[in-house]
Amino acid sequence: LPPALHRRSDTPRAAAGAVVVSPPPHRATARTPVGAPAAPPAALSLPGPEDAHERTPRDLRLDPARSPLDRRRDTLLRRLTVCGIPYAREQGVTGAAGTEGLTTRWQVRWTPATAAMLTAAGARGVTPAQAAEGVLRQRHAAERAEGGPTADQVVRGLTEAAECGLPALADERLTELAAVLPASGTLPELLTGLDLLDRIDAGHLPGPAAPDDPSAPDASAAASARAARTARTAELLTSAAVRQVDGLTGSEDPEDARALLELAQRADRLGGIRLTDALARLAADGTPLIAAAAGAVRVLTGHEEAETFGGRVASWVDGAVDSTSRAALTARLTGVLTVAGPLLTVGVGALDPLLHRVVELDDTAFLARLPALRGGFDTLSPAARDRLLDTVEERLGERVDHLDADDPAEPARRTAADLAARELLTRLGLPVPPPPHDDRFPPLSGRPAATRPTATPVTAPSTGATPARTLAPADRWRLVLGRRPDRLPPGAARLATALDELYGAGHGEGSRSGLPGPGHGGGSGPRGGREPSFPGVREWSEELAALFGPGIREEVLAAAAATGRQDVLAALDPAAATPSVELLRTILRYAGGLPEARLAALRPLVRHLVDELTRQLATRLRPALTGTMSARPTRRPGGRLDLPRTLRANLATARRTADGTVRVIPEKPVFRSRVRRSADWRLILVTDVSGSMEASTIWSALTASVLAGVPTLSTHFLAFSTEVVDLTGHVHDPLSLLLEVSVGGGTHIAAGLRHARGLIAVPTRTLVVVISDFEEGAPLGGLLAEVRALVNTGCHVLGCASLDDAGRPRYSTGVAGQLVAAGMPVAALSPLELARWIGEKTA
Repeated sequence: LPPALHRRSDTPRAAAGAVVVSPPPHRATARTPVGAPAAPPAALSLPGPEDAHERTPRDLRLDPARSPLDRRRDTLLRRLTVCGIPYAREQGVTGAAGTEGLTTRWQVRWTPATAAMLTAAGARGVTPAQAAEGVLRQRHAAERAEGGPTADQVVRGLTEAAECGLPALADERLTELAAVLPASGTLPELLTGLDLLDRIDAGHLPGPAAPDDPSAPDASAAASARAARTARTAELLTSAAVRQVDGLTGSEDPEDARALLELAQRADRLGGIRLTDALARLAADGTPLIAAAAGAVRVLTGHEEAETFGGRVASWVDGAVDSTSRAALTARLTGVLTVAGPLLTVGVGALDPLLHRVVELDDTAFLARLPALRGGFDTLSPAARDRLLDTVEERLGERVDHLDADDPAEPARRTAADLAARELLTRLGLPVPPPPHDDRFPPLSGRPAATRPTATPVTAPSTGATPARTLAPADRWRLVLGRRPDRLPPGAARLATALDELYGAGHGEGSRSGLPGPGHGGGSGPRGGREPSFPGVREWSEELAALFGPGIREEVLAAAAATGRQDVLAALDPAAATPSVELLRTILRYAGGLPEARLAALRPLVRHLVDELTRQLATRLRPALTGTMSARPTRRPGGRLDLPRTLRANLATARRTADGTVRVIPEKPVFRSRVRRSADWRLILVTDVSGSMEASTIWSALTASVLAGVPTLSTHFLAFSTEVVDLTGHVHDPLSLLLEVSVGGGTHIAAGLRHARGLIAVPTRTLVVVISDFEEGAPLGGLLAEVRALVNTGCHVLGCASLDDAGRPRYSTGVAGQLVAAGMPVAALSPLELARWIGEKTA
């Protein structure tokens, strides 16, 4: 057996080190050392060498927060895992409503590899605690040798030290956390650090362990000091997280919306005033998704009335009149529902304006907005949409009959009450409303009488033509929410079937019951409506065109492509597709994994999108670059004659002839000569192509192609993630450049700047523009050193926190602030603003 011997102990600290690892006395196949504790133990009831015959792992569910024995087991298993010993594998556990689970699950099995690795781990310590601490300190030393640790490394290091119950190392990591994370951490990293501090403070992790004797005189003082230290660190992280909110202006990620809500819940006592101001700016200037999320957070925190916000949500429906505004409607609803989905269920003031607006739209306007509405509400889980539909039906007056359908006496009681009310109104001389079966309100075609809407239809204004509203209010909401399709009339069922091909039953709570997920062609699985499923994308595309029109069809197909449906790309019409960076980004995302035959079929569509976007961009950029494009005047013959300058230079020779005309004798002609390339300006675009920079990468490639056409500007294009690729050879062809760019991976800005420094020939005539979100994955010291080196050479350096049509940034404000201090200005620019900056520098 390997020298892994268990022993019982009367103290918790010794019990946590229940496995003793010692080096072999004479040879690799060591025997039990003389005087070693007896093995194997029943103290922790874990599999030992005698259980090596078991072929399947044992499943353990531990409760460290309530059971001291489970706490010792959990700590031991984590120490062995850190040492790389193949013995236990942790299984994920999630608490109720996605909260942290207090229990842990493990699969444990003793194998020959376990015995071998226990022997190897003895080189780092005698006990599991010593071996785990040795491994973690070795990692810590390697991080420091590379200039770190980074924010991610310090969070991971504190987590491992706390889980393994190593108080000295946890104290060191906690000190690093307070120093590193506020300066360079992103918002998700800061929130992760705050969660970790909460877990340590609540006792869910051992962390800085309590003294052996809790009754000791200094035990209470030590515990108070540790709590105060943790609280100060949490305050630092919360303040840094509030500062990061301004860096979310350009975010299109629902995870950032959730982070806003979590931060708002934490910042009630720390930084609340600053967060309120930042949320107001975000709601005014952010992308549709993040601005709507910020508005919802303001409602939840009491800084805006729910009725006011509900009216704004309804106005988004009114403004969805074209493809751009309909995409914005989907994004806004996604932001609101990601943050505050229950707000529409319980907040009547927030729901009523949207409810009435959907009901009041005529059929044509409603159908034009239906896919966008469905896409926004698909953010909610199926169970949440069911609850929202219950609320809507109650507000519309259709929920009552459904709830009391099992009581046969209830309709009689209601009929009697209705007749009594009608008789009272007649005696008072008041108008009596028509009965539900009045001929002025015919039922929908094909709809069973039992399911006719009982709510009074919305009447049209007295002036103008009456808008068509054949869809009942509740049916509209069933279509918007994608639920209860069995209660739809046949015409509306076709709409539900077409949209369920894209959205299906959704995800999250309730997604396993009822409908399956989105279809993928071929009619897989039942649909939401009662129509037959679509055999392929072509049939689905034709149905969309018949129901919604060609324009909406292209939008739905583009949305399907964005969700991963590669088969719909072939159905997009290059001539009819609306040029947009979002659609181009979706196509390029799949271009690398497509076979050459399918990629060749997509090239006309990609070429159309790239050419149109480049043409639109060049039209805006060229006026800002006119100064850079002008050739230098010269007196040497050659080139074209510069007529305006020649006339100004020879006004002294002007003579009036006999017929009254003025003649100028050009004694000093001025010509336009080409500028020598050696005197040109050099522009080096250092572009971040990590996974979070897709949109900016496309804008950077298009902008580089436009700038490459400027005669006096030599443009270089460097793409970097964790590696650097020089794509300058493709810069004159935007399509080729985009197809060569591979988006994804981490972020190493220092490597990109190091490569750019090697391209500098004349520093004073060199522009280095870094386009990144500045979420550096490498140690920050290397990046700051590269920036200082570039600045010291004398070249012009600029950091672009974002490069898109609106100039809305999504970046790390902490890192950007340190780059500004190092000498690199940082700004969020549109391509036009970048061209103006280049024109000013090269004028």
